[in-house]
Amino acid sequence: MKKEDLPEFLKLGYTKEEYDRMMEKFPILSTIGINNIKQKIEDMVALGYTREEVIKMAKFHPSLYSYSIENIKQKIEDMIALGYTREEVIKMTKKLSALYGLSIETIKQKIEDMIALGYTRKEVIKMTKKLPALYGLSIETIKQKIEDMVALGYTREEVIKMTKVLPSIYSYNIENIKQKIEDMIALGYTREEVIMMTIELPTVYSLNIENIRQKIEYYREIGIENIVIEKTKLLMQSVSLTYARREFLLSKGIIVNNRNYSKLFYNQKKFEKQFGVTNKELLEMYRYEDYLNEKGRGMIK
Repeated sequence: MKKEDLPEFLKLGYTKEEYDRMMEKFPILSTIGINNIKQKIEDMVALGYTREEVIKMAKFHPSLYSYSIENIKQKIEDMIALGYTREEVIKMTKKLSALYGLSIETIKQKIEDMIALGYTRKEVIKMTKKLPALYGLSIETIKQKIEDMVALGYTREEVIKMTKVLPSIYSYNIENIKQKIEDMIALGYTREEVIMMTIELPTVYSLNIENIRQKIEYYREIGIENIVIEKTKLLMQSVSLTYARREFLLSKGIIVNNRNYSKLFYNQKKFEKQFGVTNKELLEMYRYEDYLNEKGRGMIK
C-alpha cells in the first residue's frame, strides 16, 4: 500500500494509530494495494462477516489481508470437515482471526494432543468453540497450566473436568487464579472449600470477586450461606433476582430458609408457572439497588 493510499485506508475505518500498529505487526502490509484490501473486505463480507467485523479482525491480525480468498474458503471447508458448522467457523474466527493463519495440520495436531491429555474429540471441538484461542496455545503451555492447577490442590482428572466446562482456564494467568483463591478464602472459606466449590462451578474463576462477595453477603443476611458450598452452581443467579424473588415470596407469606431456599432458584419457567410472575416483573417490583441504598442510609439493619 503506497503512502498516498493512506487516506483511503483510514476511510475504511482505521485510525492512524491503528495503521501504525498494524504496520509494526505486519510490515508486508505496505506491499498490498488498497484496491486488494478493499476487495478482500468485500470477499469476507460475502462469506458472512460484516464490514465492521473484518476491519476489527484485521486490526489484531493484519496478515489477514495477505491471505487469498481461496485459502480462506478452503480453511472454512477444512474446519467443517473436523466437525464445526460454517456458522461456528465464522464465529470462531471473529474471536481468533489468526486461525486463518494456522495450517490445518497444526489444528489437527492440537486436537490429537488434547485427546492425549484426556479429552474426547467431541469435547475438544466443543471447547474450541468456546475458546478458539486454544488453537493458539502451545501444548507445552496447556500442560504447564494443568501442572500449576495440580499444585494448587486439584487432581489432574479434576482439571480436565473443569476445563471442559471453562476452557478459558487455559488462558488465565496462574497468578490471577491464585488470587481468586485467596479472595475466596478472605470471604471466610478454607482453601479446601474453595477447591471443592470451583470443581463444582469452574465459572467461579471467571466471575468478578465483588460480584461473588455481594452474593455471599446477601446469602448470609438471609440465612442461606450454606448453599455457597453445598450448591455452588447457584452463584450463577444474579443477586438482584434472588433478592426480588425473596421479597415477592415474603409478600405472599412464604418464609425462605435453609429447608426451602430452592424456591429462590427455580428456573424462570417453573417460577412463573408456580407463582404467576415473570423475572422481568419481579426485577421491576423489587429493586436490589434500592435495597442497597436504603441499607447504606441505615434504614435497613
